Amino acid sequence: MSIKAAFAKSHILKPKSLIKSNVEAPINTLELYLDYACPFCLKIFSRWYEAGFFKDEFLSENSLQIRFNNVPQPWHIRSIPLHNVSLAVARYQPDSFWDYSLQLFKDAKETWNDNFNGQTPEQFNETLAKHAHEHTGIDYDVVLNYLNDKDEGKFRMPDLKYFVRYHRTVGAHVTPTVAINGIIISNIESSTDLETVVKIIKQHTS
Repeated sequence: MSIKAAFAKSHILKPKSLIKSNVEAPINTLELYLDYACPFCLKIFSRWYEAGFFKDEFLSENSLQIRFNNVPQPWHIRSIPLHNVSLAVARYQPDSFWDYSLQLFKDAKETWNDNFNGQTPEQFNETLAKHAHEHTGIDYDVVLNYLNDKDEGKFRMPDLKYFVRYHRTVGAHVTPTVAINGIIISNIESSTDLETVVKIIKQHTS
């Protein structure tokens, strides 16, 4: 499955055990289209995370790889900064992306509002850089420089635009959206029980 090279390691969870045992094994692709500011995305991501859907055992047993797609929603003002900090972690510390995403989802709901908690955008960037450092150990200044775009758009704007163009191209405008092998699966929602999710995945990958 193609993805911008900078995010191949961060955004795609591969069935490593399956690949190790058979490099030519056919692999299905499940895509999650998510917005950090959406409470329903928090629900589906945290439930799947806790159920072990993102672990190698589940992925290998189901010949599955899972891709995270950033979908900033314009009606959530804090959405774009949240996606930007996630992409900073993805670019500079990719192994931390999925764990950090869970923390970002939780704090997006419980800690920050669309008024940036009364902060200016620049102050909110500082808050997010500190948040990323505290939860991943990533260098604070690296994240802050990325968020403040001091490199004149070398990474931040192109990174975000890539994911926006991607989800618009495939027609995934609602969050959360789940797609399997390129087909949007409308009967998987944030409230769908986990056993049903597994059954649907198997139906679309057999």
